[in-house]
Amino acid sequence: MQTILVLTSTYPRWKNDVEPAFVSQLCKQLARVYQPVVLAPHYPGASRHEYIDGIEIYRFRYFLPFAEHLAYDGGILTNLGKNPLKLLLVPFFLVSQSYWILRLCSSRSIRLIHAHWLIPQGLLAVLVRKLRCKQIKVLCTSHGGDLYSMKSGLMNGLKAYVLRNADHVTVVSTAMHRHLRDTSRLPGNISVQPMGVDLTGTFRPGERSAMATDLLFVGRLVEKKGVATLVESLALLKEEFPGLKLTCVGDGPERHVIEQRARELQVSNMISFRGAVPNHEIPGFYQVTRIAVVPSLVASSGDQEGLGLVAVEALGCGCAVIVSDLPALQDVVKDNYNGLVFRAGDPSDLADNLRRLLLDEALYDRLTAAARQSVTGKFDWQTVGDGYIDTVRRCLAVA
Repeated sequence: MQTILVLTSTYPRWKNDVEPAFVSQLCKQLARVYQPVVLAPHYPGASRHEYIDGIEIYRFRYFLPFAEHLAYDGGILTNLGKNPLKLLLVPFFLVSQSYWILRLCSSRSIRLIHAHWLIPQGLLAVLVRKLRCKQIKVLCTSHGGDLYSMKSGLMNGLKAYVLRNADHVTVVSTAMHRHLRDTSRLPGNISVQPMGVDLTGTFRPGERSAMATDLLFVGRLVEKKGVATLVESLALLKEEFPGLKLTCVGDGPERHVIEQRARELQVSNMISFRGAVPNHEIPGFYQVTRIAVVPSLVASSGDQEGLGLVAVEALGCGCAVIVSDLPALQDVVKDNYNGLVFRAGDPSDLADNLRRLLLDEALYDRLTAAARQSVTGKFDWQTVGDGYIDTVRRCLAVA
């Protein structure tokens, strides 16, 4: 088996972690043909070297354990935004990750580096390849935050450098591809390859309860997720639907702000904040929910969704979904076909769409009938894995 080095700043730190698992799920797909070796940042309490689900993982140390909180818990950009002093950790992070890339490329028969995110993993991959490992191919995957944020002249220049020098770059939505086409001279080495969802064994329909007004939000409580818009829409509906309940699954730095806003609008009794839950528990929430809401918007930093896999998860479980008109979500939800679409950041328009779906049972039935079959052919991990395996194969075939 040919060995692939996977670089990432987000990876489950232990079994049943609450961190996003899409990189680990993709590694399991690649393992059908290749041998992935993962290099991820260390985190207090995590093992330095272990196997999880058959995937070998190295976690590099970049400072004393008490300070290794630059990655995870929302990601590097989120953590820097919360505490700018963490910028002091960035040089140590970059040097340590570079050292470990070189070490693994020297000690293992690495044929290709798959770097998740343009900055820093993609940049370090192309630099290491140019300096020491010219025979190794580089595949880089951009997930959205790395493309839409970090918009200074320096950062844009570094991202352009990665795009030009990687053997191939994948973006997870047509909206991201369109953004690159509109804002830069688009190299010919870029394709759209989404992340996936286990629609076969995990995200499947369950038994719906009789509570037709239950709503669900799943995601990090950060600005770009738009939870404040959802809370404000509840205030517009509370008189008409006094029994309306929202379950909010996830945690993040905006939680106290959202809870305070809920108290101001007198809708706290309508919301249940469940906090972060292990990934394996999330399908259970979708399976007993009638309407899942994805109110994402463009954050003040410019950050926004790259794709919006929570909408795929909800559709896979047979939920009715209401999503914002953010471009990335257009790959998943078509208005009035498998969901409803509202204007991002507009609580009145969201409330109108919620009201429409709550009152129109025929519409609800039509949307849920189309929900699952609208995503299974494109977003199931088997299909997504086949696409990435083919992309790796083509990268390795290039002389």
